[in-house]
Amino acid sequence: MASFHLPYPKFNSEPKIDFESSLLFIGSCFSNNIGQLSENHGFKTLSNPFGTLFHPEPILRSLQNSIRESQDIHYIDTPDFVSDWDSAHLLQSATKEAHLNLILEKRQAIREALSGNSWLFITFGTSIAYRHISSGRLVANCHKQQADLFIKESSSSTEMFSKWSGFIHELIEWNPKLNIVFTVSPVRHTRDGLIENNKSKARLFVLIEMLMNAHPISYYPSFEILQDSLRDYRFFKEDMVHPNQQAVNEIWKHFSQSYFSENVQSLSMKISKLYAAKAHRQMNENEVDKLKLERWIMKQKKEIEGLLATRRKRT
Repeated sequence: MASFHLPYPKFNSEPKIDFESSLLFIGSCFSNNIGQLSENHGFKTLSNPFGTLFHPEPILRSLQNSIRESQDIHYIDTPDFVSDWDSAHLLQSATKEAHLNLILEKRQAIREALSGNSWLFITFGTSIAYRHISSGRLVANCHKQQADLFIKESSSSTEMFSKWSGFIHELIEWNPKLNIVFTVSPVRHTRDGLIENNKSKARLFVLIEMLMNAHPISYYPSFEILQDSLRDYRFFKEDMVHPNQQAVNEIWKHFSQSYFSENVQSLSMKISKLYAAKAHRQMNENEVDKLKLERWIMKQKKEIEGLLATRRKRT
């Protein structure tokens, strides 16, 4: 039978992710897509608590501020909302006090997610940044403020490495059990132009290679799966930039086979079916079918709880 795409990159992680593991996905769109599927399949997951972040420096600051238990926040205070330069536009509050509590809560969640047997998946989206002129900071989001407040610039691999390398050492000292994985978002930033987008992605690949040569970290090939193996517009949404659900499911399948044992894969699929059944229950108006589905859910739930309890005893 003919194959309609190139073979996926061969990748097999050691160690493996288990249900006792804690997973944090942070960065570009891969973090949102795979993070949601991870949660749906029963894993302890935290995904982009500060919203979608694209550039390595704001991602670094978000993690750094969390690990160091910093209470510093660089506010953006507009007539309509309060936010900060290190968060995405969706994180808004009515007052500075409310926003402080929100950010500190998110930072606490990151510390908890990265404690113990944990995995940190960092997805870089672009090396093109916007510097806030008055503060001198590279911002996570311009928050729809006027363009003359910022300077657009490109970060070099060497410049980004100098900031990330020391922090990775700090992270590993803080939690020696932490597994750190980098990936590059396959989403093209067409607003910058295709040539500039490719240059931007290239700098990210070089940065990750430099970090891998210096630290015990790894790389997951989400970019290569979509852009090289699948590489067909039927795997993209109508904007021709973002992967559609079929593509995301293909990446998740590869991710599962790479990071989970066969037993964990099997159990995670049972949990996913249970999750889907619960969602379907809300839409099903037939009382007889509802009752049948309810009984099936209870049966599956007991079976899954039994399997998880058995796994815990073994470990």
